Amino acid sequence: MRVPFWQQPCAMNVPTRSHELIMVMGAQRSGTNVLFSSLATDRTLSAFPEDIDSAFYCNFLLRPLRELAALIERAPGRILLKPITETGRRSLAELAEEYRSFPLRFVWIYRDPVNVFDSMRRERWLAPNEIDQPAHIGGWRKHNEYALQFQQQCPEQIAIVRYEDLCFDRAVFRQLTRWLGLDCNSYFRKDTAQGRKHVGVVAQRNIDARTSDTLAALDAARTFSPRRALLLKRRIVTYLRESLTIHPTASEAGRAEADAHSQILRVAEPARPPSAVPGLHFWLNSAAICHSNGLLTTDVVECGPYRMVAARPDNGPYGLLSLLYRGTLFYPHTKTEERRRGASGTLCFGAGHDWNFFFDNNGFTVFALFRPNLPCYPPYNQRHCTLFRVGPRSIAAPAFFLAWDGLTNSSSARGVSSPQQGLPQTRAISTQPQSHRPQEWALITVQRAEGANGQFSISANGILGDSINFAEGFSSHPGEGCVLELGGFTAEPAELFYGKVAEIIIFKGTLGSDDSSAITRYLTEKHRL
Repeated sequence: MRVPFWQQPCAMNVPTRSHELIMVMGAQRSGTNVLFSSLATDRTLSAFPEDIDSAFYCNFLLRPLRELAALIERAPGRILLKPITETGRRSLAELAEEYRSFPLRFVWIYRDPVNVFDSMRRERWLAPNEIDQPAHIGGWRKHNEYALQFQQQCPEQIAIVRYEDLCFDRAVFRQLTRWLGLDCNSYFRKDTAQGRKHVGVVAQRNIDARTSDTLAALDAARTFSPRRALLLKRRIVTYLRESLTIHPTASEAGRAEADAHSQILRVAEPARPPSAVPGLHFWLNSAAICHSNGLLTTDVVECGPYRMVAARPDNGPYGLLSLLYRGTLFYPHTKTEERRRGASGTLCFGAGHDWNFFFDNNGFTVFALFRPNLPCYPPYNQRHCTLFRVGPRSIAAPAFFLAWDGLTNSSSARGVSSPQQGLPQTRAISTQPQSHRPQEWALITVQRAEGANGQFSISANGILGDSINFAEGFSSHPGEGCVLELGGFTAEPAELFYGKVAEIIIFKGTLGSDDSSAITRYLTEKHRL
């Protein structure tokens, strides 16, 4: 009977190819990104982070080795990969067996599970009341136990490190890079331990009770540990800090937790979906479009009364299960070069439909829930993007833009007039600075009141930003052949949108406070904002 590869301790010591592979692994939100970025500073490495669609990855999983072997052989130097999604379908031993013809090392990073789950909550992957659910805890245990099992079988092929150690003692990172034979810069900074500060006491106890044995085993199996003198200092500081802090009793914590859950479960006035509010014109509901990760393969149909269709473009968006694992439209910044040099990938809705209410002083209301993530690094250094534009394809005005600014971390809206005489004019408004940070979800609401001098206002997550009145002289001749272009404006390739979009809802006319609150409540409850 054939002995499985992962039960042969020395099998990985006989590679037949020269290119060494280094794989950064770990459960999600455990520090894999900063570890990969730090190791990638070694100039002798060819680094390939996980991606939804690239030469090495498809839907964040490694492509079959038969497709990658030639790429690996052609790549200069050693190769750094981060295929952390692989452990969702197979163990490290099974992954190592597929790559047995290459020298391979794993670097496994783990982290305090309370902080892991709180990071998932802040990323909107988990709802606040789901943070200590057994299914999530079981997944964390399973992934980390893969590292422990592989270390028992092939200890020379894996280094296990703790995120908090890398933040606390820079010597740990130096030991790791010596083991790998790399010359790197560490991007690890002080660990804020947000989960331990903000997660409820009862939830923390539930997580600790179900993960303590695995966490203790990982601590015992660490390849590199912080210096003892620094550990002693940290323990003294922690003890003094905790001794001066008043902790709630178990009964108080239980009551607080119960109160929090009662707020969540309290029966409120039912939220109304957009289809139940008069005046709905357009409703992009990404969850109804995207049901799995991957490139969209069909035309996109919005959920409004007209069921407008956007043809699937080249370089178009992907579906990505992100916001509470619901579908979102995703423009990855790794596709910047293709979109700037080739097809823009934007989705064009509503050709032949009436969009003139944006320009004829009858008013409109826009809700947009999105998460920007621009290529702010060289050579692109992009700081601005257009989420969508309403206007004619062939001429610049009239037009309405909803955009994001990475310099002020805010969203903005602007209208461009098309007067019958004279030059176009622009009216622009923004949310408050720092109200919409990169890689954060925000609900942006824009309203234009009826009338030539109607109020033009914007808010982010309910916090009011700019509010101005349109001047009498700001007039727009209704546009011909207007469309809604999502993902940017093709004529401005340097400001295309990158990131995720959950919902865009547009109404003809200015919604009253009750209707506006109903839509806001619907989005807040649906996405646990």
